[in-house]
Amino acid sequence: MKDIEILKNLTLFKGLDDNELIEIKKFLSSVKTYDAKEIIFNTGDPINYFGILLKGQVDLSIEDVFGNKTLLSKLTGPALFAESVLIKDIEEIPLSVVAAEDSEVILFDYKAYKSSGSSSLVKVQDNLIKILAGKNLFMRDKLNLLSLPSTRAKILYFLSNEARKRKSKYFEIDFNISELAQFLNLNRSSLSRELSKLKKEGLIDYDNKTFRIL
Repeated sequence: MKDIEILKNLTLFKGLDDNELIEIKKFLSSVKTYDAKEIIFNTGDPINYFGILLKGQVDLSIEDVFGNKTLLSKLTGPALFAESVLIKDIEEIPLSVVAAEDSEVILFDYKAYKSSGSSSLVKVQDNLIKILAGKNLFMRDKLNLLSLPSTRAKILYFLSNEARKRKSKYFEIDFNISELAQFLNLNRSSLSRELSKLKKEGLIDYDNKTFRIL
């Protein structure tokens, strides 16, 4: 019953009764443990499952042919990853998923579940739509950020969003400086230089991952 209680706490399975959750367990892997920096999905891997992150953090990133990596997002459990790839019937995953710290993951064979004609399918799909709607808002924000013309504008936009989400001008971000540079699609030295300028000008204060908007 412990497994059922874990599933009940996941947004994906909200509203399902115990019998429906027991049925869904047939399409779930056992809990898999990944060490920090261990690859969960690599770009180009055939994909039949999407991931349910129970604990820990994972990084989702893309890399161009020149080896330049862009960090799309850092997810903290509980969360889903690679679900949009399966829903679009893409056969190979176009991004990499790497454990940012020791993490626990369940893989969900969504294709087999969808083909099974399960009575819970409508509920799960409704929950998926809500989850994807939230992620679409995040990606819209990310596109707005990347379209900004300067390093300073990107930093201030990002920090303003973080302060708004956390309802505080004092907060801790998920990224270290290298990861933040990847997320903002900036050179690390340019990012560090602009952060130092903002600090000297009295607009922000920061120490590692902790920021304060002044």
